[in-house]
Amino acid sequence: MSKNTWCDVAFSHPEIPVRLKDAQRACGENERNIVCVVIDVLRATTNIAAILENGCSAIYPCASPEIAFELAQKLRLRHGSEKIILGGEQDGKPIEGFDGGNSPLEYTRRRISGKTLILSTSNGTKTLSAVQRCGEIFTAAFVNMTATAERVASILQENPKQSLLIACSGREGAYCEEDTAAAGMLLRILSGHLEKPAFSDTARAVLHVANGAEKNLEKMLFQSWWGRHLSSLGLDEDISFCAQKDITRVVPKLDAGIIKIS
Repeated sequence: MSKNTWCDVAFSHPEIPVRLKDAQRACGENERNIVCVVIDVLRATTNIAAILENGCSAIYPCASPEIAFELAQKLRLRHGSEKIILGGEQDGKPIEGFDGGNSPLEYTRRRISGKTLILSTSNGTKTLSAVQRCGEIFTAAFVNMTATAERVASILQENPKQSLLIACSGREGAYCEEDTAAAGMLLRILSGHLEKPAFSDTARAVLHVANGAEKNLEKMLFQSWWGRHLSSLGLDEDISFCAQKDITRVVPKLDAGIIKIS
């Protein structure tokens, strides 16, 4: 291996520009040579994996409800209204005028199979927008953690000159425990496949958080700030769903603004 793979973590989407600069300082990387994994456990990246598992053809993540609504109108004119579903949330609640929210339980195979979803969420889709210039972009949650880690590991093994950025979506631009724990879990799995990866300070920090959280993922999610908020909205079933580990082998990939199974 010509160099150790640089691994870094952003705790929220506003941090991403800083982390991209750090990659350049650490190893001369530009954005196109960075593999990125976006995490939003509660609930966007969990939902994305579940939706694709249920046969959704494509997901268009949008940074705002306004952008999502405009895109849905254009795609409905092109493909027919019955083929396009507009979903998302703000502050955990469904958006007025949208077809659905951000629950991994509502997009059943009967509802979503063969259709396209336009998705806008409070944190996850903003993060996807912030990293869109990275070379390869995947999404991960507990539900597809091992499959995503193995896919990313294979890419970095083939080209160790690339770096890794794990982009936690956080909560409203700030740190959240659940995404940090998932990032640490992802790094721990990757460490078993990479030869002496070089960890940033934040990468080492997330490993410590994951060591405690992995003992009871569901308890950690329910005790987290956003978990308590979702619970107050009557979304306990969503939280329990998000706590499941490796229930799917789906690895979502963002390419040219569209998420599909890679």
